[in-house]
Amino acid sequence: MSGRKKDEKTVSIPEVKEIMENVKDQVLKIDAEEGMSHFQEITYNYVNKFAKYDVKIAKKVKKLLMDKHEIEEIYAINIINIDPQTVYELRLILEKSFTGKTLTEDQLQEILYQIEDIKTS
Repeated sequence: MSGRKKDEKTVSIPEVKEIMENVKDQVLKIDAEEGMSHFQEITYNYVNKFAKYDVKIAKKVKKLLMDKHEIEEIYAINIINIDPQTVYELRLILEKSFTGKTLTEDQLQEILYQIEDIKTS
């Protein structure tokens, strides 16, 4: 595998997990004996430990936050990565967000309910 950058995009931990699973599959097809590099292995272990959602759920939550609530992508990704459980936690994540500053306590609570609904459906 080459170390050249093909594209740059901000992604959530569940999306990195999906990417790393594909990398692992490709590396094992190429050379099962050598396996992933040390850095790839560390990254793979990290995302498996810290991914809070399945990638499909993460994409749905990101779409909800960005399309319906107009939350900027970086803050939507942070919400996915951190998985806040309270309005206070959500407010802390959004404190520097232009859109997040305008959301009321009720709106933030509604966002938490919608995220929980997506996670349980």
